[in-house]
Amino acid sequence: MLRSKSIIKNVVVLFIATLLLFSCKKNSSKDKAKDLLSQMTLEEKVSLLGGYDDMTSNSIGRLGIPKLDMANGPHGVGGEEGATFFSSGISLAATWNPELVEKVGEAIGEEANYFDKEIMLGPCVNIHRLPIGGRNFESYSEDPYLASRMGVAWIKGVQSKDVAACVKHYAGNEQEFERNGVNVIMDERTFHEIHLPAFKAAVQEANTYTVMSAYNKFRGEFCSENKYLLTDVLRNELGFDGFVISDWDATHSTIPSAFAGLDMEMPGPPQYFGDSLIIAVKNGKLSEDVIDQKVLDILRVMLKLGVIDGTAKPKTDNFEAHKALSLKVSHESIVLLKNEKNLLPLNKNKIKTIAVIGPMAEAASLGGGGSSEVLASDSISILEGLKNKLGNSVKINYINAIKFNTEFPSIGSKYLYTMEGNKMVHGLTGVYYNNVHLQGEPVFSRIDKDVNFDWGQGSPDERIVKDGFGVRWTGVLVPPKSGKYKLGVNSNDGSKLFLNGKLIVHNWGNHAAKMRSALVYLEKGKSYNIMIEYFETGGSASMKFQWEPQQKAKFDSKAIDIAKDADIVILSVGMTKIFECEGFDRENMDLPGAQNQLIKAVAEANPNTIVLITGGTPISMMSWINNVPAIVELFYPGQEEGFAVADILFGDVNPSGKLPDTFPKYYKDNPTYPFYPGKNSTLVYGEGIYVGYRYYDTKSVEPLFPFGFGLSYTTFALSDMEMDKTKLNKDGELTVHVKVSNTGKRAGAEIVQLYIHDEESSVDREYKALKGFQRVELAPGEEKTVLFKIDRKDLAFYDMQSHGWKAEAGKFKILVGNSSKDIALTGEFELVD
Repeated sequence: MLRSKSIIKNVVVLFIATLLLFSCKKNSSKDKAKDLLSQMTLEEKVSLLGGYDDMTSNSIGRLGIPKLDMANGPHGVGGEEGATFFSSGISLAATWNPELVEKVGEAIGEEANYFDKEIMLGPCVNIHRLPIGGRNFESYSEDPYLASRMGVAWIKGVQSKDVAACVKHYAGNEQEFERNGVNVIMDERTFHEIHLPAFKAAVQEANTYTVMSAYNKFRGEFCSENKYLLTDVLRNELGFDGFVISDWDATHSTIPSAFAGLDMEMPGPPQYFGDSLIIAVKNGKLSEDVIDQKVLDILRVMLKLGVIDGTAKPKTDNFEAHKALSLKVSHESIVLLKNEKNLLPLNKNKIKTIAVIGPMAEAASLGGGGSSEVLASDSISILEGLKNKLGNSVKINYINAIKFNTEFPSIGSKYLYTMEGNKMVHGLTGVYYNNVHLQGEPVFSRIDKDVNFDWGQGSPDERIVKDGFGVRWTGVLVPPKSGKYKLGVNSNDGSKLFLNGKLIVHNWGNHAAKMRSALVYLEKGKSYNIMIEYFETGGSASMKFQWEPQQKAKFDSKAIDIAKDADIVILSVGMTKIFECEGFDRENMDLPGAQNQLIKAVAEANPNTIVLITGGTPISMMSWINNVPAIVELFYPGQEEGFAVADILFGDVNPSGKLPDTFPKYYKDNPTYPFYPGKNSTLVYGEGIYVGYRYYDTKSVEPLFPFGFGLSYTTFALSDMEMDKTKLNKDGELTVHVKVSNTGKRAGAEIVQLYIHDEESSVDREYKALKGFQRVELAPGEEKTVLFKIDRKDLAFYDMQSHGWKAEAGKFKILVGNSSKDIALTGEFELVD
């Protein structure tokens, strides 16, 4: 007994000592930050509040304060040759596996250290409000709980490697159309129940070190100068103690942004958080205490990262292990949507000829376009993966059938005009600078017939430096016909495109040649003012101004003959970064080009057609879904795509992915249809809390595929649900056990999903809401029991009268199934006062 007491005493002492050590380290960090602050001049303080260039902050050498190097990061370390290109955000969510996503975060953190990055600009946790959202592929889900679990896991993984995460885009940046200024209007309940939870979890559960403010306005004020968002909610309500970074060029003021809670303006050099801040302080319009608090928040994060004390971070070369991890994520993210007569998995011993058809087969489509792109260490296309799997045992006949441009044609001089003296001539006026900021006295100006330059390692002119120059082109664009065009800038390094004074394409940054575009409507013969800004920092230099008018869709009819001669057709369709990209939303849910026509024609030619879909958003399938026996949703599975697809198709891996979004039958069925894209640059979230399955289930609108849906090559059964109580006190906890059985002949994994239904609410509520899920791996015939815990917060709604969360006494139902529509088990309990 004495020995037992001694052990307990020692454990208690050790626990207290650990707490004291943690407290001392925390206090030491605060003291160190204050000590550094006390040694700074006002100018040095302000220098930390704005970027030095596109992806770094300023340093203060005399105090040993280094720069912070940033990288775009949701799918890997952006801008660095050889980084691992992991599955896109929606693919990560389709795994329903937070533990795996945390490993992805750890891998990205390791690679960030390898490439000397201190901040990864991710994750993106905006809700998939629109089925056509241009950036949905980058974020996770229509459901706030699922998005929260993924975001928390990613952040914890990254920050475990002493790299800061930057959760984005706060808040209401759910559409790309007019994102730079659209005024988002949503009520308090919609905000707190749907659009805030993923940010809340990032702050309170994952302790994210930084947050990125969004481009759009929120209730009339830009997010970067919105006190309600940045101070009232983020700091006071959620308890955030890191620092807020603006999205690139999303700062619009000095004093309002400073007072609201913005801490760092990016990119650099700053327009508003530089000299303007110093002047505001010296003129008495802004207290230096405001500056001091921002600097302290930044310094404390730097101290947490260990960058100020000069501790060298480990540079571990784990790229091969990360490649294997990427493949595992791809395996778990692929969703089997349809499999009539068990056409899948394929048996290569029973197949002589496979036809591989479609525009997505030959080149790997790793993700949508924009800032999330990664310079992959490797990429395996679907065609390569199949060839690797089959070798010479099966004949593969391939045809693209539809060719998409990987980049748009350059805009010819006959459509461009500028002034030369008193007359209008073809071309654009280029003003050339020997600096990347396009500031000060230009070196010269000239008329360029078009903007279609590839200078290689050189420069535009002998008077211009090879590295570190900038150009600004201005003039007029006159289109030859009316219609929709994609206007793009393809540059190495950064570029911006303005149409009639409005920024429509933001391609700024130190990166290899990359194209970004915007969809616009242009009228024949009308003059449109054009301004293009470009900079180059080092290495190769190129800049192209491009467009693509909408064209009539067609496919190569040879695909039909190839399909007829095959035992099996693998038809690979979907999106590329040209069609799904930051900067614009999709026009509708249709596959681009003639892909729908191709599917119908090929399926008619060969009934054994398997459709593979690449992309980050739901697509329309109603015109052909009944014509094909098998459909596999790939989303964007990352650089190991081809290997993963081949493993799934031939049964080496059993598909286990589940949809993180509802797939509607028709675009008009989605709840945002009446409200998108807004009117007069104002966007009302009129659907309120009824986003995704909350709408379809509550309003009895039948989807094509429900949220949480996904098939397997085996079968599962859910049974014997047990609750440890039927009455739950407001401070209590309810435990739920559910048995999961593999009733088939293959090993596989099931995602058991738990939803809550409120039977007696005083306010309108969704029919059900996801509150828990478990991934369970089972051998054939194996049975396991999964456990869920429910408490008061899982039952609450946001009460707009009291401005807080409210869980009302009354009856609730627990619904357990394998999708939002497929509920196998139910149980009832009561919340009591």
